[in-house]
Amino acid sequence: MNRPTSILVLLLIASLRPATAESKEPFEIRLWEAVAPGSEGVKDKEKVIERGNGITLIDRSISDTLTPTITVHLPKNTGQTTAAVIIVPGGGLTRTVIDKEGNELAQRLAQSGVAGIVLKFRNAQTSTTFNGIKIMEADIRRALRTTRFHADKWNIAPKRIGTFGFSAGGIVAVIPLIHLVGERPEVKDSIDRLSSEVAFFAGAYPLLSMQTEVAGTGYQKLLFGENPTQQQLDRYSTERHIRKNMPPVFLAHALDDKGVLAENSLRMEAACKKADVPIRTFFRETGGHGYGIRDLGNPINQWVDSFMIWIREQ
Repeated sequence: MNRPTSILVLLLIASLRPATAESKEPFEIRLWEAVAPGSEGVKDKEKVIERGNGITLIDRSISDTLTPTITVHLPKNTGQTTAAVIIVPGGGLTRTVIDKEGNELAQRLAQSGVAGIVLKFRNAQTSTTFNGIKIMEADIRRALRTTRFHADKWNIAPKRIGTFGFSAGGIVAVIPLIHLVGERPEVKDSIDRLSSEVAFFAGAYPLLSMQTEVAGTGYQKLLFGENPTQQQLDRYSTERHIRKNMPPVFLAHALDDKGVLAENSLRMEAACKKADVPIRTFFRETGGHGYGIRDLGNPINQWVDSFMIWIREQ
């Protein structure tokens, strides 16, 4: 980011934090009333670990999820339909860091007049079951369709729904962007008839490529099993599927990130620029991994202010 742009961002930050900003009480709903497709017969029992003190610092890690849900944070008294961001938290694809990389951003969005919707999804691997990528893809598409189904009631503009992925959640959140599935009028389920396309995609330190030199072999095995094919790796490598006229993108990444290499975002940035896809990035030399929206004194954490400006333009 050049100096004039940085100054402009700082000048605009105040407008994103109105003193009287309010949001409605969040609520959680199941994505499917019955057993989620693909989890028939699975006996996992969901585990919740509080990594904070549970009072002033809530930082839950959820694993062995069997019933995927969305937690909906709506703005209060906006007076007009809003955009909605479906947030996919990180957690290495074996757990969901639901607060630090989910609810905290959703609350901030709602206070700024944008709906924040947090996906608690079935992970690639549980204590008993290998789910792989297809189960998680089903959950993110269902979350988009469910939000679209309730858009009128929730005062959301159905054509302004997008996804946001933190860390390993990035590879889940980006699927509807790179592999479009529109309306399906032949489907019986009234929710599943709806489109799972997105109006935008954003991510903070997101996993976006499955190429070995970027992702390593650990994520590949979690998503595709012990012997992934090159075809599978290519299908879920975002940089290989960016094309002209795709929705806009926002990426934040620290270049010294060792948890999810910045090469993920750098490759996507290059692909977007080559295809003339609108993209805004927030890169910093240092910052590491897993900061969420906390520690705002650290320069990398200023990404959230840049993102808030960007999302209100969508």
